[in-house]
Amino acid sequence: MKLNYMQCWNGAMALFGAHKEAIVAIAGVFVFLPTLLMAQFVGEPLLNGNEDLDAMMAVYSAYFSENLIAIVTSNLFISFGVLAICFALTPSDNFTVAENLRRTFKAFVVFIIVNLLAGFAFFGGLMLFIIPGFYIFCRLILVPVFVADTPERNPLEILKNSWAATKGNGFSIMMFLLIIYVVGIVTIGVLQAVTGVVTGLATSGAGWPLIGSLVAALTGTIFQILLTTVTVSIYIELTGKKQNVEEIFS
Repeated sequence: MKLNYMQCWNGAMALFGAHKEAIVAIAGVFVFLPTLLMAQFVGEPLLNGNEDLDAMMAVYSAYFSENLIAIVTSNLFISFGVLAICFALTPSDNFTVAENLRRTFKAFVVFIIVNLLAGFAFFGGLMLFIIPGFYIFCRLILVPVFVADTPERNPLEILKNSWAATKGNGFSIMMFLLIIYVVGIVTIGVLQAVTGVVTGLATSGAGWPLIGSLVAALTGTIFQILLTTVTVSIYIELTGKKQNVEEIFS
């Protein structure tokens, strides 16, 4: 089955509209709050813009070593939230938010293992002139949805299922996600820049760090929700599992 961009986009918007209460509740706790705490108390690596590659590597190495626990904890919470949203959006779902959180907890270890394996494959592909890495990433993008929508708990089988479902659509998915990433990153950058200018003018250059952190966390959360709903929509289209969500795509 070939990927239809418009169908996937419309499906993602419809999925959000049909499940927005659950999505907002889950994302608020497991995506927004960790992102806000990271933005407020950890921040980004400090770069002055004229570092060479070695200097940048040194800055990032120091940043990760100093904030390793916070980074790992934040990413675990966000990953849990993403998987929980997938549970809420999958075609076979008819559970409450609390039930989906329990199901997510039971599947989370498998999800982490599968993601680690997918990450190794991704970085291995990056070593082969970058493009193969992104191709592998797109072929394995449906991993969280297969964890949420199927009883399969063998990490290798889950990887195989995503690879099989995306057969013939790797580059189509790559282009679709590239468009979303470019538009999303540019939009987030503009919003954060405008926020910085406005708060800077209002405070004579001092700024309001909390406002900046709130905007960064909110835009990051919205972007993560968008990526997750798009991923589930791709899964629904490529697997044909529309029987319980026909009204969403009508």
